[in-house]
Amino acid sequence: MSDLGRVLAGFGATEVLVKRLAPNDNGKNQIYLAGDVSALGKIPTGEVQLVAGTSQKAGAKRGPIFRSAVNMYWLGEDYSLVQAPHAKLILYPQYSEVRLSGFVRDCPAAPSHLFDIKRAGRNPGRVLLLAPLPDGRVITTAFSPESAEAKCLLEQDGEPYGVLHRFELGGDTGTSSETLLISRLRSIHLAGWLDPVYLQPDGSHRPCLGPNCGGVTLESHLGILSNGRAEPDFHGWEVKQHGVFSLARPRSTRITLMTPEPSGGAYVDAGPEYFIRTWGYEDRKGRADRINFGGVYRSGGDAHSLTGLRLVLQGYDSRKETFDGDGCIALLDRADEVAASWSFAKLMNHWRMKHAKAAFVPSQLQRSPTIRYRYGSNVMLAEGAKFKLLLRAFAEGAVYYDPGLKMEKAASEHPEIKRRSQFRVDSRKLASLYEKNRIVDVLEGT
Repeated sequence: MSDLGRVLAGFGATEVLVKRLAPNDNGKNQIYLAGDVSALGKIPTGEVQLVAGTSQKAGAKRGPIFRSAVNMYWLGEDYSLVQAPHAKLILYPQYSEVRLSGFVRDCPAAPSHLFDIKRAGRNPGRVLLLAPLPDGRVITTAFSPESAEAKCLLEQDGEPYGVLHRFELGGDTGTSSETLLISRLRSIHLAGWLDPVYLQPDGSHRPCLGPNCGGVTLESHLGILSNGRAEPDFHGWEVKQHGVFSLARPRSTRITLMTPEPSGGAYVDAGPEYFIRTWGYEDRKGRADRINFGGVYRSGGDAHSLTGLRLVLQGYDSRKETFDGDGCIALLDRADEVAASWSFAKLMNHWRMKHAKAAFVPSQLQRSPTIRYRYGSNVMLAEGAKFKLLLRAFAEGAVYYDPGLKMEKAASEHPEIKRRSQFRVDSRKLASLYEKNRIVDVLEGT
């Protein structure tokens, strides 16, 4: 590992992303990083937000623009960190571009001359390095064409990550994230039946109780701590298990893609209790003092018979495959009141963080004599989860809302509410969400 690599590893970095800068990658034109925000799941950012006044309306020439702050720090010559307070990602959906902006502004440690269009800002051979940290910061440094670091990074390809090049720091240098993932999944498959467990921070396991621990158990054996953060699980891969009756002949199953809470509507304005009391229904199994809110809701479908709500996709043109910046997915009642909604900005943020690269692993549940799980060898690897593909899947009804909200002790002063807003897809339609996908037998390798 180089001196620079050791310094970055000392800050907590496990990998670096390298951009070989093009002539138009400069402070004026911004730096092109990807064609879709989903391709940048490795770069931690703040919430994706719509830039005011750029919503795409009928007759407008300019489409929506989104942005997301980056907690970026330039690495000084003495290896100190100096924040770039205006660094952010800018998403231009109409051009299918994501650019890095504001990265040198008001930052004395930034090598501004390398990005000044009147000086070296158009020179070929410049290199930008990004090192994401577990705490959400991104360490950045750049090299001039004549530097030894630039020459070295230009000679090594690393692992392709869109237009970027990814390099592991430490013992796995030179090994792709896919190879690491396949190797670990092979070991898990060969282990056979596994007891359901949680991985604890000290590395030990504790039992996971109940029949729904398949995902937690897989994560534990991958070395992943159970958490609710919308971040990739294993070296940038989101790993999801889906239950099947037989590993040899798996049938279609429902897969939970994401579980974002609503960002608008009565659910937010008046609260979950109001939402459940207004549109929920008494428990169908006769459990006293309990109100449920469930069902399956697809875009363009009829109102649900028990809740009276229907799902609509607002601000999306399926013919042109364009969308408004202030568009959303919404649950409407018969009076067209918005019971709950998810803005495109919120969905975009969640989708980009969790599904840039995803692995779907079949799992089988054994209930007797004790609950155990085993995991199949045929794994679907998927990449390129563009947001427009997600919206298309919503429009076609392939992705749907399948909640499991409930309120127990409903008549008491302190009812107990369980929130579970989840979007699901049939496993047979998974491929439509990604630009590239393939089935890999972990016993055969990549």
